[in-house]
Amino acid sequence: MRARSLLRWIEDSLLVIGLIAIAMWSQGHFESRAFQANESSRLESALGGNHPEALAADIEAAQFIGPSRTQPADRAAQRTTREGDVLGKIEIPRIGISAIVAEGADLNTLKHAVGHIGSTALPGGPGNCALAGHRDTFLRGLGEVRGGDVIRLVTRDGTYSYRVEWGMVVDPHQIAVLDSTATPSLTLITCYPFGYIGHAPKRFVMRASEAD
Repeated sequence: MRARSLLRWIEDSLLVIGLIAIAMWSQGHFESRAFQANESSRLESALGGNHPEALAADIEAAQFIGPSRTQPADRAAQRTTREGDVLGKIEIPRIGISAIVAEGADLNTLKHAVGHIGSTALPGGPGNCALAGHRDTFLRGLGEVRGGDVIRLVTRDGTYSYRVEWGMVVDPHQIAVLDSTATPSLTLITCYPFGYIGHAPKRFVMRASEAD
């Protein structure tokens, strides 16, 4: 009888723990979606509806439309940012990625957005702009990117277009991928393997160069 009571207590405890975990995940998920929706709306309002959606139609046909800037790139490079500041939005139309980009790569920022690694160039600035995101949220499907795919960074200073050059798997300590580049480029980083359960041991890195 005692063993049966103990078993029932364990079952009830596991059920409560499971419900709490689901509730916490749901809260985080909805907070993240609300953040993305609110900031996307604010960005669209700031741009005054001048979002270049027409670019998407040209991607599958392998046509290219160069970057559109409403402000010089060096202005973006000189801008100062604080952790958590919204910088813009990243879009990879061919695979359906569209997510707000915020300053910082800490755990809290990455819960709500793709994070800009602070030691690297800002979007639109000279050098290497590096962004990080979770493989199971905002950068889901990044492994499906192909060479030549177009990536856009939509900011209040303008829209910058990049074309994918390569992707590779590296160890977490291989930070040379964050080094500055001679020409404007974009580096995306997420965990690998993509379907790994828990803390993935590797990193998938994708590099794109500003299209001209």
